[in-house]
Amino acid sequence: GLACLLLGGAAVLGTLRFSGLLPLPQLHQFVSMLGAGVGLPLIAFAVIRPDGLVATQPRYTWIVAVVLAVLCVLIGVVAGVKLWAQVWAVGAALSIAGVALRRRDRHALGAAVCMVLTFTAFVAQLRAGPLQPGDFLHIGMALAMLLLGRWALARSQRPIPALQQAQGEAAPS
Repeated sequence: GLACLLLGGAAVLGTLRFSGLLPLPQLHQFVSMLGAGVGLPLIAFAVIRPDGLVATQPRYTWIVAVVLAVLCVLIGVVAGVKLWAQVWAVGAALSIAGVALRRRDRHALGAAVCMVLTFTAFVAQLRAGPLQPGDFLHIGMALAMLLLGRWALARSQRPIPALQQAQGEAAPS
């Protein structure tokens, strides 16, 4: 939830900024930094350890989020290391890809590949027709989030062996 809020906030501010309705470039850049440096790592934690404390307990989600946000502000803003959040974003995407490959999870792998290709297109300043580098970033991230949503849906529909046993059904082997 918190990761999606950060990424969604960046998307809304980006829409307002680039539409000209309410251009707040500094706020959009700041929330985008938090989306990359906090939101994407939180998503990676959830994909890598879906039953872990960070993914299941809001208290631990917030602790990790605050630590990452403080690091983003101190290193990315105060120290001026502009690539700090991007390194976390790429690290999150590569971590998701590695785990998804090992688990043979096509939705998570598709999302991770989409993120890596999106980041690559953005860094390479790819342009095609009316599409600008930022457009590729936003479209690619939207597609990656859709794939992660599909991953979460598929995961929520899996049978839980302990529950099946408690209900008297044989657990699949």
